[in-house]
Formats: sequence, C-alpha cells, structure tokens
Amino acid sequence: MITIADILNPEQIDLDLKMSNQEEAVNHVAALLREDERVTDWNVFYQGLSSTRPCLADAEGTEVCIPHTRTDSVTGMVMSAGRSNVGIKVPDAKWPIHFIFVIGVPVALAADYLRIIGPTKRIFKDPAATERLRQAKQPEEFLQLLASAEMKL
Repeated sequence: MITIADILNPEQIDLDLKMSNQEEAVNHVAALLREDERVTDWNVFYQGLSSTRPCLADAEGTEVCIPHTRTDSVTGMVMSAGRSNVGIKVPDAKWPIHFIFVIGVPVALAADYLRIIGPTKRIFKDPAATERLRQAKQPEEFLQLLASAEMKL
C-alpha cells in the first residue's frame, strides 16, 4: 500500500506559506513539484490541477485543501505540501485553510489516490495531530508527524 511517506519528500514541503489567497498558495505548493523527475510534463500536470476547483468549502473547521489531478504527465504518484500560519482565504468558506497538499496521480493508479487523500483528510480531523503539524519546525519533522499520524489511522 502506498503511504504519504512514500510519495512526499521533505524538499517538497514549505512550512511558511506567505500567500493569502487560494490561487497563489496552490500555485506555489504545486510549483514545489516542478523539478520532480516523476513529473514528465509540467504544463499538462499543472493544467490538470487548474481544471478543477482546488479547495472546496468542507465541514466547519476544515484546515486542509487537497488539489489533485489524475494524469499521464506523472510516472508515479507525487505530492507536495504547504502550511500557512496565518491562513489562506478560500472563496465561499467561512474559515481559512492552513494546509495544502497537491497530489498528482498516474491514470493507471486512479483508484489509489483515495488511499492518500482519505488518510490525509482524516489526519486533520484529529485536533492533536493538527496541532503537532502546526508546530513542526522542519519539513522532515512535518513528514515524520504525517507518517506517524497515518499509521495510527
């Protein structure tokens, strides 16, 4: 089974997002994958992300946004992450988001993306796990905390 730690690399984690709007923040987090060798066609990958509404207003208190695309422009599942301490405004939402995870999934693994998105969303339903991720100082620590939280699900 594919885990978050299998596809997310520390160099693709930004723990200090400065953008205040959704589009800029998603663009920045997606750009962390631009040089990833698993992304074979950046333009197609990015177009796929841009073709859907990236952050939907979810249940009250949701702090996570997971824009994703199923595409042949990646050779394996890819993921990048960003954290905003101040929060990012999402249209039509009453609260800001603080975490963005961008995911690219090869068409051949279309069903597998749920094995990453589902646990990622569930991690943020645990206030203690969310707080630990909010306090992480380094990308490696953030990734270790995500992996640990995922194992507890």
